[in-house]
Amino acid sequence: MKTKLKLILVFTLLFAIAASANAQKKKKQPLLNQTETHQPIQPLPTPPATGSLFSSQTAPTNLVTDFKPRGVGDLVFVDVVEASTATVSSAASRGRDSGTIGGLTTAIGAIPVAGAAVTSTVITAMGQRKFEGKGSTQRQSTMNARIVARVVEVLPNGDLRIEAEKMVKINKEDEKLSLSGIVRPRDVSGDNSVPSTSVGDLKVTLNGKGVASADNGPGWLFRLLDKISPF
Repeated sequence: MKTKLKLILVFTLLFAIAASANAQKKKKQPLLNQTETHQPIQPLPTPPATGSLFSSQTAPTNLVTDFKPRGVGDLVFVDVVEASTATVSSAASRGRDSGTIGGLTTAIGAIPVAGAAVTSTVITAMGQRKFEGKGSTQRQSTMNARIVARVVEVLPNGDLRIEAEKMVKINKEDEKLSLSGIVRPRDVSGDNSVPSTSVGDLKVTLNGKGVASADNGPGWLFRLLDKISPF
């Protein structure tokens, strides 16, 4: 009889423990569900529509527009055709003769003192001045090139500010061509090119650096003597 009571107590205790564990699981389950409901759900990407010639995911295109630049980053071909000739000449002449300066040189020369005649001659020479000067300069330059410029700004009136830079290296000789200016869209032709004569505020720079450029000038000693020479 005692053994049966012990078994009944043991089974009763095990049943109570199992019931308590199930109750705790049921209490924790709503918390898990609550945390899961607050997690953000990522929307699925919309599949592209098929069966049409146009798509919103393609690059901006327009069938009725041409290839002329209109926005920042667009490219335009610039044909640099520059030829200039300048000639400048000048001449100046100046003369003055004060004569005997009111008879002063004659009076000094008549003084019976050694050196009076020399002093009279010097004063006479100081009263005579004569200057003649002539100068001329001539310059002629020609440049033909084609460079691709990029639109960096669209002005309020619709004009485009462009900038371009081109680097060429041949046999250790570096050549750099830079260009900047303002272009009107109406001056750009159908093949997306514009001549440099139609570019406003045009700035073109062509510089070379290397062996050929170094040999195309005088040495440093000649330049130094040319600067300090007073004649």
